[in-house]
Amino acid sequence: MIISHSHADHFGGIDGVYAAGLAEPEDFKSGRIPLVAPQGFLEEAIAENVTAGNIMSRRAGYQYGNVLKPGERGIITGSLGAALANGKSGLPIPNMSITKDGQKVTIDGVDFVFYLAPHSEAPAEMVMYIPQWKALSMAEDVNHLQHNIYTLRGAQTRDASVWAKYIGEALARWGSEVEVNFGPHTWPVWGNKNVVEYLKNQRDVYQSLYDTTLRYANYGYRPDDIAENAQLPKAVFNQWDNRPYYGHTRNNLKSTYVRNLGWYSGNAAELARYPDAERGKRYVEAMGGAQKVLDLATASFQKGDYRFASDLLNNVVAYEGGNQNVNFLMADALEQLGYQEENSLYRNWYLGAAVELRQGGNVKNELSTSSPEVIAGLPPEHFINYLGMLVDQIKAEKAGNATINLNLAGGAKFGLDLHNGVLNRVSGLQAKKPDATLEISQADLLAFASGKSSLDDLLGAGKAKITGDKAAVGKLNGIFALDLKNNMNLVLPLQTENRVR
Repeated sequence: MIISHSHADHFGGIDGVYAAGLAEPEDFKSGRIPLVAPQGFLEEAIAENVTAGNIMSRRAGYQYGNVLKPGERGIITGSLGAALANGKSGLPIPNMSITKDGQKVTIDGVDFVFYLAPHSEAPAEMVMYIPQWKALSMAEDVNHLQHNIYTLRGAQTRDASVWAKYIGEALARWGSEVEVNFGPHTWPVWGNKNVVEYLKNQRDVYQSLYDTTLRYANYGYRPDDIAENAQLPKAVFNQWDNRPYYGHTRNNLKSTYVRNLGWYSGNAAELARYPDAERGKRYVEAMGGAQKVLDLATASFQKGDYRFASDLLNNVVAYEGGNQNVNFLMADALEQLGYQEENSLYRNWYLGAAVELRQGGNVKNELSTSSPEVIAGLPPEHFINYLGMLVDQIKAEKAGNATINLNLAGGAKFGLDLHNGVLNRVSGLQAKKPDATLEISQADLLAFASGKSSLDDLLGAGKAKITGDKAAVGKLNGIFALDLKNNMNLVLPLQTENRVR
């Protein structure tokens, strides 16, 4: 099994391999079946799909149209595929990592040559060439469409310049001999001339996005100005393989600015801007109240200016959320924007937001990349970091300070320092004079952190052992916020149960 990069749609179906009887987890743990992935795969897969997995899977449900019904008024495509699968994701643990360019691996008598391509389409990614077949797989770095520099579901912003560089290097290495390019999402390209032209065109789109953004930025243009007004070469962006079916050109220009210069455009007014709810209240008051905003938005809608209509109405929705006349008109405006979109992800977002507005929130979400099974199976260091991220630091501050040496079943050791509400953790290094030492399995620690098992129950059953001050370990009780829900509103104000308390 070869995993090209650290996105869940390229590894999350591992449990299906087990369910089909094709392999058992032990086959990969033992190395009997090679499971090859790029250097950094596990760290990046966890960072994206577990640590930030709750909000990311929620946003992905809107991006890929999972909250929509199939049809001309709902989801037509997820662009890279017909639809994104719902349900829980698995997390495979590689038994072989590609750590250097040109690394050769022989599988069943076939030589594979791997090159690392980090921070292109994924933070951890690799491409591969099969010399005897003259076959190249550029993973997701080339597709029959323009890809995302920043994906709306949320992830690290990608580097358009390094992305173009990797494609250029592939042309330099294999351009004289390659006969087929194949990838995980879109169809193959056959014949040397066709493959070379295809790679060149894909290279051009990412280099153009990068160079154009930085050139305009150096003249003082702000990200929104660049996104709306940048002049781009038609020979590049009118190529069918470069059309914005998946990655939106405006979004890609803006996100290239943000990656290189950050969110701030240099206009000091942005530093003083209120958050949406407070800003919306003040704008609505300045415009004469919610009914006046509704009247103005209705006039904009009737003119066909759906962008401004939705922008106006969002000032009311941001802080109120219960005005059906406002919500339904904003839904109408977003639907019209969706129906006009060439880009499938923008379409799905517009239509998904309209569903939320019409339904009044709480849109069902069946997509999850950070299920309890995945969390329980994380490597120990990533597991402890995940728990640390979920500490309610206000509750922890009230609990007081404690130094705890943690010994997990299996041998992993950590030094935990609960200090000023922050659960600091160090792997492999422990305090010489801790307040307490806790011996426990990872699964039982998760049960304790989530409130499913009490410390006394675990101690009584012999599933945990404490040396030193039991009260120090007791300070961990109740400080973990493991009640995350992934049905939160993305347009309407957050439901009470989804607010940070």
